Amino acid sequence: MEGNKQKHQNSLLLYRRRMGFSQKHVSKLLGHRDVDMLSHYENGRFLPPLRTALRLETIYRVPIAFLYGGMYNAIRDKIVNRRKS
Repeated sequence: MEGNKQKHQNSLLLYRRRMGFSQKHVSKLLGHRDVDMLSHYENGRFLPPLRTALRLETIYRVPIAFLYGGMYNAIRDKIVNRRKS
């Protein structure tokens, strides 16, 4: 889990709402006792560990790249630029 002052933009809230799920429901599916960590993920305070990100992908039925689109695009662009060099 990465926790620093940088906000990690994501679409977790959007996809949770599209599925009609409450934070409590998703937290339970993740195996969390309360909603605190999910709230931190949704607000961009923390990045979820890989296993949690894969669980979110399964819960919301979308690829991780959709949940973290901005990060995915930035990584993709860097790789594309490195290929050109």
